[in-house]
Amino acid sequence: MSNPLFTVPLYFDRPADGVGDPDRLRNGLSAIERTGDNLWVACDETPTLERLTLRPDGSFGEHRGYALAELIEIPAEGEVDVEGLAYAAPYLWVIGSHSRRRAKPSEDDDDAAAIRRIAEVEVDASRYFLARIPLIDDPEGGGLVPCRSAPDPRDPGRALGAARLRGKGARGGLMGALRDDEHLRRFHKIPGKDNGMDVEGLAVMGARVFIGLRGPVLRGWAMVLEVEPVPDPKRPDRLRLRRIGADGERYRKHFLKLDGMGVRDLRRDGDDLLVLAGATMPVSAPSAIYRWRGGATVERPSLVGDGEIERVLDLPYRVGQRDDHPEGVVLFGAGKPRAVMVVYDSVEGRRLVRHGVRADVFQIAG
Repeated sequence: MSNPLFTVPLYFDRPADGVGDPDRLRNGLSAIERTGDNLWVACDETPTLERLTLRPDGSFGEHRGYALAELIEIPAEGEVDVEGLAYAAPYLWVIGSHSRRRAKPSEDDDDAAAIRRIAEVEVDASRYFLARIPLIDDPEGGGLVPCRSAPDPRDPGRALGAARLRGKGARGGLMGALRDDEHLRRFHKIPGKDNGMDVEGLAVMGARVFIGLRGPVLRGWAMVLEVEPVPDPKRPDRLRLRRIGADGERYRKHFLKLDGMGVRDLRRDGDDLLVLAGATMPVSAPSAIYRWRGGATVERPSLVGDGEIERVLDLPYRVGQRDDHPEGVVLFGAGKPRAVMVVYDSVEGRRLVRHGVRADVFQIAG
């Protein structure tokens, strides 16, 4: 188990669109990415992207929020539940959890009401969401800003445009491609927190998009899906999945030995993929970061076990811990040895600063 090298304050000093309390953001961070001096984060309870900028003192602030609905068509009203961000110029990729949700009893429920509530399973079409959004130079404040469309600065005759995977809800898009999959089809209707289908984590390598699954974990094996979204020739604001499987499937599957844990985030590091891993179900359990060597360049379905994946960091944990759930990881600096920043959901009070929260920076094996 490693202690952080230092902490970095992240300041959310303006409300996100549709959120009355800006402090709500800092307690529910679910995804993170970095582009130069800009840090992009998402909260799983808000339909927004948040941009922070590096300050001279090493903190991130100058908070700007962007409503996703103003950048891309959302499949339906509701909680997008953003669980992954990944940048591959000129696009920021965004993915929802693709999961069903089991109702949670409230503190005021008696036993009968709590039992009834646990039986309720909700399907929110807005969670089934994979999209790319152009990031362009900010002419006013520097850095990058998201937009719905813009001329390509590398080729002014070509347009950049936001687009999402075609299809809608639990039967379209990615889920439609996985409808008959022998490993996953039985888990589509199981809520994410019950070891059902649950996306957490996104990485991009050229045209290839890697999608981490928190669940299901199958006999101890976690899963990463690989897809290649390409423009839909009939609609410029839609993407479709190219057939990349040996039998014409629109995806490839990779099985990772993560000591029984599921994927909580993915991050590309050159040809490698860093995998943030944690418990599939809502239990108190350790978390760790693994290095999948060559993971971003693999050309076929794979079973990634001992010798191919290395546990490079055990995150701080204490028995019975109910808060500080590691949810996102991003590279921090370009030097060797490698350092990563980790953000958390359900943060401990010690992390909180005025309108902000402290992220941890750790050193990992290169």
